[in-house]
Amino acid sequence: MFLKLRLQIRNFFKKHKNVIIVVFIIWLIVIIVNYLLSHRKKEETISVTYAPHESVLKSDFDVPKELQTPIEDFIDNYINKCNDKDFSGAYSMLTDSCKRYVFDDSEDNFIQYVKSVFDTNKRYSIQDYSNYGSYYIYEVKIIDDILATGLTNQEFSYYTEKWAISQDGKNLKLNVRDYMGHSELKRNGEDDNLKVRIEARDEYYGYEIYTIRITNKTEKDVVMFDTLYGNEIVLESGSDSRMPSNVSAEIHLIPEETRTFQVTVPKFYDESQKTSSITFNKIRIMNDMYTGHEQTIEEEEEHTEKTYSMSISM
Repeated sequence: MFLKLRLQIRNFFKKHKNVIIVVFIIWLIVIIVNYLLSHRKKEETISVTYAPHESVLKSDFDVPKELQTPIEDFIDNYINKCNDKDFSGAYSMLTDSCKRYVFDDSEDNFIQYVKSVFDTNKRYSIQDYSNYGSYYIYEVKIIDDILATGLTNQEFSYYTEKWAISQDGKNLKLNVRDYMGHSELKRNGEDDNLKVRIEARDEYYGYEIYTIRITNKTEKDVVMFDTLYGNEIVLESGSDSRMPSNVSAEIHLIPEETRTFQVTVPKFYDESQKTSSITFNKIRIMNDMYTGHEQTIEEEEEHTEKTYSMSISM
């Protein structure tokens, strides 16, 4: 029986040998192809999307579709005017607040700024960065026009600013140089020694500048900021306390003197927490004439009659 079966199998292979070989080769090819495909390294594809009106940061609102093209045209018009040295035309596109508080209502100051940025013909790109208050805030990247200048012996470079665009009736207006706006505050603090008035706040995208007017009511020198102490001025913003990044001058007043100072504090314009108070932690009434030559806290305290703090609510 087994002999008969072996003979039948052998005869089958002899009769269909060619077919069997072809089927085997096809099967082997399929296995090899599947193996190669399963182990082939997938090519990485770079997905590039450019959505200039989608905010980088979570914002209170989006740029309306009906404003997207007008904003693009508005920015393009401003850039072209700067490239073409149409200074008056570009200046007219700014908000009145930007003209006054950034450029001191001086077109000449604006011209100097434009010349420093548009020293050669420029190209640009825009990206909605944040929409807050009444502004659509765009990050504008101003780029050397390499099609005009080439890159011979030069490095590719760019300059970036935050531009705030607002609607003035049917027209669009622009703040440049990261400027966001100006607020008249008129917040007062007063005691037997001092009268402190927080006059105004100028907001830029990454910081605020407070204009502070101080009157010394005493017959002695008063020192409020001279960098010897680490927390002489503190701004409270919710649960956050911040110290200035810059003070325009040492806050030292001789008897009955009134002076005005600018205090710069790091703070993003679109932060939800607003400044609630400004505190002067180290107000020093001096026994002797203050020289400013004291090198240590101990030396200064030897000449100090009284030290106290004053907080002005915002």
